[in-house]
Amino acid sequence: MTEAATRRKEAMQRIQTGLTGLVGIVLLIGLATVVVDTVRRDDVTEADPAVAANVAEADAANGAPSEPLAELGVTPSADEETDESVVADLKPDPNLKKRMDRAPAPDGGK
Repeated sequence: MTEAATRRKEAMQRIQTGLTGLVGIVLLIGLATVVVDTVRRDDVTEADPAVAANVAEADAANGAPSEPLAELGVTPSADEETDESVVADLKPDPNLKKRMDRAPAPDGGK
């Protein structure tokens, strides 16, 4: 065999080994996903629906947040009370003499 043929054979063997390893990893990840999903499904079906309803009612009675995204600041709250709040930083500065929303004048603003 020539040297080029030997190199080509070694390269193909390395590629096959690498691909076999990748396929093995993908299969392991798939198997782990199936096992985790099965365990989660079993946990949900074992939970008593009456207990879950009582917990939900207790949270509502205790003033638990019904809008978790609003509490995180992702969406605005549906409460009318919070619409009246104004952030102090958004008010204009009373000491501001020049407008700052325009490009500076060509003469340097003098």
